[in-house]
Amino acid sequence: MMTESKLVSMGYDIKTIPTPREISESCGLAIMLDPDKKDEMIALKKELPIAKIWSYLKVDGVIFVNEVKE
Repeated sequence: MMTESKLVSMGYDIKTIPTPREISESCGLAIMLDPDKKDEMIALKKELPIAKIWSYLKVDGVIFVNEVKE
């Protein structure tokens, strides 16, 4: 929750959600935000405890999941 608090204090519009099953079978939380912020999150990954950054897109019932690399 430290990452969530920090992002909110920095002015990011975020939503905490259950980690999608397409990303992890175990329970957990994920932070969802605007895909346009991807480059900013990559930069912040060095400063905040962000394990991984994923793109998650659902189109006509088909889900596309990719890990975002730096």
